[in-house]
Amino acid sequence: MSVATETEPPHYRHELYVHPQSLAQMRRIVACLVDLWDFRELTDTAALCAHELLTNVGRHTPSPRCTLTLRRRTDGVRITVGDSSPTPPTPRVPDWMAESGRGLALIGGLAAEWGSEPAPYGKDVWADLRSSRRRSVA
Repeated sequence: MSVATETEPPHYRHELYVHPQSLAQMRRIVACLVDLWDFRELTDTAALCAHELLTNVGRHTPSPRCTLTLRRRTDGVRITVGDSSPTPPTPRVPDWMAESGRGLALIGGLAAEWGSEPAPYGKDVWADLRSSRRRSVA
């Protein structure tokens, strides 16, 4: 876990292994931070997006080890999950009758933008959540 220095926007970073207990804990942490950063209208959305990004690590990567980073911005929050797989996520047409497979469609519907980028350890998958009100990042 790390905390931002005073010269950069507030952020939170947590290394973890994805399992059901860690998902519940991370949802609570994300919700508390987004609320603390005064983006209460994004709290539930941020917790759900973080949950979906973390769940994908457990389902689609060779290792459950990952890093969750939240970064506060003037217009919202960026959620990033870094994992060990270099393979970018592939959106697909969801089968609404299936038990899984709708995570990226859900993120795409909730986030202003989302994407992935290569990283030295694999990739980062991110989602930007935006508020209708701007705030200072200091």
